[in-house]
Amino acid sequence: MSRGFLAAFALAVVLRVGLFPFEENKHGDAPMRALIAERLVLEPASAARPRTYCQFGPLHTMLMRPFIALDPDAPRSSRYLSLLCGLGVFFPFFALARRLVGRPGAELAAFALALSPLHIQASTTASSEALYLLLWVSAIERLLVARETRRLGTFAVAGLLASLAAVTRYDAWLALPMVAVAAWWLARGPDWAPATRGLALFALCAAILPAGWLAWGAAAGGDPLFFAHYISSDHAELAATAAARYGALLGRARQLGVWSLGFLAAMTPPGALLAARALARGARGWSPAMRLVLVAALGPPAVYLVQGLVAQSFEPLARFALVPGALLLPLAAAVVPRHRARAFRAGAFAAAALFSLGVWLVATVGRERIWAGAESMGALTRLDGEDRALAAHLRAVRQPGQRVMIEPFSYADIGIAHAARIPWTEDVTLIVTREPGATVRDSLLSTGAEYLVGYDRPGGWPERIAAWPPGGARFGHWIVIGRGTPGAI
Repeated sequence: MSRGFLAAFALAVVLRVGLFPFEENKHGDAPMRALIAERLVLEPASAARPRTYCQFGPLHTMLMRPFIALDPDAPRSSRYLSLLCGLGVFFPFFALARRLVGRPGAELAAFALALSPLHIQASTTASSEALYLLLWVSAIERLLVARETRRLGTFAVAGLLASLAAVTRYDAWLALPMVAVAAWWLARGPDWAPATRGLALFALCAAILPAGWLAWGAAAGGDPLFFAHYISSDHAELAATAAARYGALLGRARQLGVWSLGFLAAMTPPGALLAARALARGARGWSPAMRLVLVAALGPPAVYLVQGLVAQSFEPLARFALVPGALLLPLAAAVVPRHRARAFRAGAFAAAALFSLGVWLVATVGRERIWAGAESMGALTRLDGEDRALAAHLRAVRQPGQRVMIEPFSYADIGIAHAARIPWTEDVTLIVTREPGATVRDSLLSTGAEYLVGYDRPGGWPERIAAWPPGGARFGHWIVIGRGTPGAI
């Protein structure tokens, strides 16, 4: 490995290991994934049911499971896998970038990835992007090697890595057919026949685990696409809510803004701007390998963008830009003149730090509650103060086995339950019902909960549930009613 790469990797280690103790599972479905992995440890039989994994690909939570088994502190141990993957990806990423743009450009690309606010966040929380990026980059790098060597074994390895990526995140289900077709199209020439055989093997190996996941879902529940139906309806509902709030025109403009900010967070601002300039100049001079990587990077976002802008049936999240942004970094590095490499490093470092600081300020200053859309783009994610205080209280007073029912306000209940170390099996909102009874007494008795937690706002549970007692512990807007609270039972 070159000195430039080792310097970038050392920076990545310092940033990710340094921030790891301060991160909390909040964004990117991280707390939900951690709760599922914890359930697999507490209820091993649940691993045999596809719907246990909810809408997520099963590989990520299955791989988190042994870490939680070794360290029962799930808010911490659920993030070990991401840290290992977030550091491990630098080796196949550097190999991929060097094959595309040579060693100097690869060093710059690795340096930018080390500073990426979104990649730092993904590497230190229990979201799935770190694992997915490792598998997807490894698959594309092996596919490029296979295209050059025509070795069937390398095609098979690339396909198996892609198959693992496909049962981690479903982005791969969109990207894989595009990549296979693009690789076949770019292989036209004297070696077309052996390339076609290799790509057929690649596609066959890539389809193994997705086909198995579909067959398992069909055998267990009758609906092989249960996860896709959930994801589609969830994004359609989010998009409809945004459209109702902002209007059709402003809602579409907002989507473009989210994608743009997501790429700035994924690539650092200088990296994103240089990649945009390179894309605007067109494909002249791009190698077939670079064209293939761009298909792998931009294929799924293009589909999401059409869904969002045309049909308004998709709501983008900033983290969706991480994987395409990382794959675009070699393109950005390729346009940096060698004599400007030091300036690029300095600019990327300063811009990444300022970007993370800026989104943190937007999310926290002058607001009662963090605006998730801003904080979710930064390197550091933390629970809101009132959420953290509530979680600490529940950790202190709740005895093992006691159930808690938390109002699902903006999905904050999931992160609070996870931070409070309330496992899935004892969190009423996740396994029994998300709706309370007519009274506090009914809610506690019917669900077996020891504590009922409401969020004091118009339309919140203290207003909706009759005979809500005046007592209870308060943390910001959260109110905790226990069985011993006067008037509860």
